[in-house]
Amino acid sequence: MKNSTTIILLTALLLSINLCVSAQIKEYTVADAHSHNDYKNNIPFYRAYEKGFGSIEADVYAVNGQLMVAHDKKEISAKRSLKIFYIDPLIEKLNRDPQRHLRLLIEIKEDYKAILPLVISELKPLEKYFAYDGHPGRLSIVMTGAVPPAAVMPNYPDWISFDVDHLDGFTPAQWKKIGLVSFPLSKYVHWNGKGVFNADEIKRIKGGIDSVHHAGKKVRFYETPDTKSSWLAMLRLGVDVIGTDDIEGLGNFLNRKEKSEYIAPEPYVIYHPTYKSDGEVKKVKNIILCIGDGMGLSQLYATYSANRGQLNIFQMLNMGFSVTYSADAYITDSAAGATAFASGQKTNDRAVGVDPEGKPLKSLADYSAEAGKKTADIVVCELTDATPAAFYAHNAERSNATDIAGQIVSSPVDIFLGSAYKDFTQPVNGQTPIDKMKQRGYTIIRTFDDFINTPATKILALMDDSVTRPKMDGRGNYLPLALKKVTQTFKNAPNGFFMMIEGSQIDHGGHNNNLKQVITENSDFDRMVGDALRFADEDGETLVIVTADHETGGLTLLDGNIGKGYVWGDFSTNDHTGTPVPLFAYGPHSLDFRGIFNNNEIFNKLKALLK
Repeated sequence: MKNSTTIILLTALLLSINLCVSAQIKEYTVADAHSHNDYKNNIPFYRAYEKGFGSIEADVYAVNGQLMVAHDKKEISAKRSLKIFYIDPLIEKLNRDPQRHLRLLIEIKEDYKAILPLVISELKPLEKYFAYDGHPGRLSIVMTGAVPPAAVMPNYPDWISFDVDHLDGFTPAQWKKIGLVSFPLSKYVHWNGKGVFNADEIKRIKGGIDSVHHAGKKVRFYETPDTKSSWLAMLRLGVDVIGTDDIEGLGNFLNRKEKSEYIAPEPYVIYHPTYKSDGEVKKVKNIILCIGDGMGLSQLYATYSANRGQLNIFQMLNMGFSVTYSADAYITDSAAGATAFASGQKTNDRAVGVDPEGKPLKSLADYSAEAGKKTADIVVCELTDATPAAFYAHNAERSNATDIAGQIVSSPVDIFLGSAYKDFTQPVNGQTPIDKMKQRGYTIIRTFDDFINTPATKILALMDDSVTRPKMDGRGNYLPLALKKVTQTFKNAPNGFFMMIEGSQIDHGGHNNNLKQVITENSDFDRMVGDALRFADEDGETLVIVTADHETGGLTLLDGNIGKGYVWGDFSTNDHTGTPVPLFAYGPHSLDFRGIFNNNEIFNKLKALLK
C-alpha cells in the first residue's frame, strides 16, 4: 500500500505544481469560507449562503429512514431534517442563482452503511447540480466523519467524495474519491490563537499542507481557534478552506480583504534632516502646520511599513500627544478638532471657528496676519470643509457651506487652495464671494498648473473635484507641489509666514475602511512633510508641526511585512475615534511640543511664537 501511495503522490506532483504555487499567492474570498457545524447557528444554511460562503457543513444521523441534522442524538428533532434545513433550500437557491458554487460537507455521525444510501436517495433532486469528474456542476458533495473504509469508497456514485485525515494507503481509484483532506491543527501544533507561529511550527504545518497540495487535493484544518489571528494564520499558510462558527465575523473579514491589505509597489526616498535648528530657542519666523486628517499612530505605522521602514515624519525627534475630545462629545469631529488648534478653544462638534456659545473666535491665520506674516490655507478637499474653514470662517454648523464660503471675503489669508468652486458662486446681494475676492485683488484660479505658475501673491485657487481626487485614483503630487509653491511665494516675506496644509483624504480612507487609500494619502502627506523639513533646514527659522484633528477608522494592524511593504489592517468603525493623536515638531521651539496636552494647547503654543 505504501508503494501505491508513492505512485499517487509522484503522479499528482507533476499535475499539481501549479496548485502548490498558486496556494502560496492565493487570492482569498468568502467563497473559501466554511460554515462549521452550520446547523447549530440560529438560521441554518441561509446565513452562510447569503454571506457568500463556499462551504457548509451538516452532521447527520439516520432515523427511521430519514437523515436528521444534529450534533448528538439528544438534539434530534423531526423539524431538523437534512431535507428541511439544506436540500430544499439548495434546490431553491441553485435554481435561482446560476453562478453560485457550493460544497456541502455532510458529516456521518455513525453507521455509514445506513447514512450513505439515504444520502443517495435524498439528494437525488439535486443531481443536475452535482460537480464531479465529467460533470462540471456547481454543488460538491463531500462526506466526512465516520466515512467508510477506503476499499469501499469507489463503490459509491461518482458525485460522492470523501474527506479524510491522512494520505496513506490509497490506491489510485480510491484516491480519486477523496474530495478534501482535513487535519486537526493539534496534529502539528498546540495553539490558543494568540500571537504567531514560530519558524519550526510553520515548517511542520506547511509540511502537512504542502503534502496535500502536492497530492492534488485541498486542505482544511479543524479544531482551530476562531479568531482573526487564526484566520490570518490559515491564509498565510495557504489553507484552502477556512472554517468558522462565526459566519458574520469571517465573512466580513474576507469580504473586506481587498480593502484591508496593501502592498506598496515601491518605496519613496525620505529626507534626512540636519537638525541644525531643531530645538533651538530662537525666533520662529515661519510656521508650517501640517494636519493629517484622521491620522493616528496606526495610520503612520502602516505607511512606515508600506514604505519599507522609512517615514519623513518619523525623522522628527520632538513629539507629543494631542487629546482631541470636543466641548460636547468624547469623539470630536473635524470642525471642533480644527477649531481647537486653529482658535484655542474646545467647541461643540460641527462648530467651525466659534466657541460653544457660538461666539466667533480669531484663528492663527488672523493672529499671523496681525503679526505681519503671510498666510496660506491649503487642502485636498472642499475649501468650505471643516479644517480649512476653521481658519477663516465662523459658523455653528459646518454644513452651511454657502455661508462659510461667503465669509472668505473678510479673511486675511493670502493664498487659498482647495475645491468646491460652486460654493463660492452663490450670490449674496447680487455678488458672489468670487466677485468680492476679485475686488479685493485676489487672482481666481481654476487649474492646478495655473496655481503653480501664477506670479500672483493673493490667490483663491478653486480646483475641480477631479484635481483633488484620491491619490490612488491618479491625483498627482498635489501636496508637495502646493507646499513648494507657497514657500517659494513667501520665502522673502520680511516677517515670514504661517501656513496650514492638510492631508485631507487620509480621513476619507478611514471612513471608507480602505487601507490602500489610507496609506497612499498618508504617503503623499509624508512626502510633503519631508519637503517641509528640507525647507526648514534651508531656512533655519521655520517650525514644522505635524499632527491630526482626530483618528478615523479605529485602525488596527493585524499583519505586515516591512521588508515587502505589506500591511493588513482591520477597522473597528467607519467613524472617528477618541484616541489621542500624535504630534511631531521640528525646528526652533520644537521642544515646546513635547508631552501630552489638549488639542487647543497647540494654538496657545503657536500663538506665543507669533512675533
